Amino acid sequence: MELSSRQQEIVEISIRLIAEHGIQYLTVKNIAREMGFSEPALYRHFESKADIILAILDSFQKISAFVLTETEQEELSSIQKIEKFLFDRYARFSADPAATRVMFSEGIFQDEEKFSRKMLEIMHQHAFTMQTIITNGQKDGEIRTDVPARELFRIIFGSMRLLVNQWCLSDFNFDLKLEGQLLWQGVRKLLS
Repeated sequence: MELSSRQQEIVEISIRLIAEHGIQYLTVKNIAREMGFSEPALYRHFESKADIILAILDSFQKISAFVLTETEQEELSSIQKIEKFLFDRYARFSADPAATRVMFSEGIFQDEEKFSRKMLEIMHQHAFTMQTIITNGQKDGEIRTDVPARELFRIIFGSMRLLVNQWCLSDFNFDLKLEGQLLWQGVRKLLS
């Protein structure tokens, strides 16, 4: 679903509200107040709060899908593709800490099945593309073959998730891009 500019603005404000105050603060009343209009006016743009949350998750998925597709199609080695994707993530996260805090708080979406399904769908999208890149790197002799692609994916992206979570929990108190580069140097050695 393509969002109108007003819907996109609602999504951005909703992300900020969740990042600053938690998911419990995300109410139609609070969103409408931040937007400067009435609750009924908000319902002209989204039918429910659940639709707003799904739009937030959709926006995360669209950005990831774009970057994954772009990365996969480039004429790069598998290691370079993984690196490009990771560094793109670190740059995007650094540029939008509020969205990152929400994106990496998947626990807030666990109590609602449609939200947890959407988060899992996004994770599977990453896993499928990255495991394909890793498998191709293994076939080309670029990436070790004694560890299955699925496990290498978990090592690469699990370590990235830990670093990003630490960054969020520290209130963005260190240079994520720099720490991401240092982490990648270690992980890259493990892949060879």
